[in-house]
Amino acid sequence: MTALRQKAVSGIKWSAISQAGRQGTQLLTMIILARLLAPSDFGLVEMAMVVIGFVGIFKDLGTAAAIIQRKELSETLLSSIFWVNVCFGSLAMILLFLFAPLVGLFYREVRVVVVLQVLSISFFISGLGILHQALLERTLSFSSLAKLEAISVFVGAILGIGLAFAHAGVWSLVFQSLVTVSVATILLWLSSSWRPQWFFRWSEVKTISSFSLNLTGFSIFNYFARNVDYLLIGRYLGAQELGYYALAYRILLFPLQNISAVIGRVMYPVLSSIQDDNKRFSSAYLKVAASISLVSFPLMMGALALAKPVILVFFGEKWQPVILLVMILAPVGLMQSIGTTVGAIYQAKGRTDWMFRWGIGSGTFVVIAFIIGLRWGIVGVAVAYAIASFVLLYPSFSIPFRLLDLKFFELLKILRPSFINSSLMLVVLIVFKTILPSWMSDVVALALSMSVGVTFYSMASWLTNQDQLKELWEASGLNRTKLHGTE
Repeated sequence: MTALRQKAVSGIKWSAISQAGRQGTQLLTMIILARLLAPSDFGLVEMAMVVIGFVGIFKDLGTAAAIIQRKELSETLLSSIFWVNVCFGSLAMILLFLFAPLVGLFYREVRVVVVLQVLSISFFISGLGILHQALLERTLSFSSLAKLEAISVFVGAILGIGLAFAHAGVWSLVFQSLVTVSVATILLWLSSSWRPQWFFRWSEVKTISSFSLNLTGFSIFNYFARNVDYLLIGRYLGAQELGYYALAYRILLFPLQNISAVIGRVMYPVLSSIQDDNKRFSSAYLKVAASISLVSFPLMMGALALAKPVILVFFGEKWQPVILLVMILAPVGLMQSIGTTVGAIYQAKGRTDWMFRWGIGSGTFVVIAFIIGLRWGIVGVAVAYAIASFVLLYPSFSIPFRLLDLKFFELLKILRPSFINSSLMLVVLIVFKTILPSWMSDVVALALSMSVGVTFYSMASWLTNQDQLKELWEASGLNRTKLHGTE
């Protein structure tokens, strides 16, 4: 096996371990907190997090991605970027603290002001570790990242749950977030040997400005498009409705984070190293997309079929409005599980200008859809999101594929087995649910349905999709014979 592929396999394995541990902890924490806290508590934090997330786009001005993509780095450049990140983190904290009352006026919710002010501290803290994380990702040091991320999330989760049991309400979520960021930053410094020097040269920063600013521009429009639904719901429908919508979105976001992020995080530095070879690039990308679909497609179809028992069993009756939202947004999750990977194409090819222009067009379309859907409440917003995602599906792939001389049909062809098997599993689950006795508890019905779904999909994939199964097995890093063999 080539050194690059061996590093990629190892990176995927450790990234998967990190995501599984981190997201597993977050999922369990979310379930516990959802039972202890009110929907309005989640809604308040989501109101603040929309603003935090938007300002967070600027926290590194795209410099982290530029460091990974750039072939050569100087000590002067690294130190200059570090101080840019620290200065912006400090500035963001101060500005958010001062302008938080305006956010409260926008939402017509005074409680969000102090929540946002406390959360703003995270910008100063995270600014100290952005460069260290980028350097670890550049060298594919995902084993170190996996350990530090798991530890930080675990510590934050313990604190959040403890505060919830102590009846701290919304502050359970606030301090969980702050502690997670703080622990992660400390561990990043301990994991990386690089240390900043006491000098700064703007001329060095300007050498990556074109790449970074285009990437930041795309991130602005993309973030606004992805979060304007939260803004509209929070502003016009209130904290409780936003709490319902946010939980549905989080549930469907777990597969995206666990699968697409695992592979995509490793994919970007790997693809950057072969950016001049379109044939290898295309082949690698299609294998990544196939591997993601093999896991994400059945998860989304399963969420569509089993939304009701999942919500009632894990979150309780008070979250019942989330059921329909999960069913509507499941197809969005299916499309986005693959769609989130195209950013690596733009970045690895150094064409963040294309990425920026696409972000403007697609973002505008999605915002218009949300505004139209708002008339019918949170269900209308969810339906609008699903329709907009489907309309944008083809151009979102065909545009970056021009950089690779790759056809959209080639992607559909490689995704077809996973889609067909997942669709058949959906039908099987729907039929199976109809024959279950009415007296059976939701817990037992869910357990049986999940067993049937996993068994059917596994058998169908083994019979019709063995090549992709083998690719996923190899990418997991569990095939030790292959890993230590030669190519």
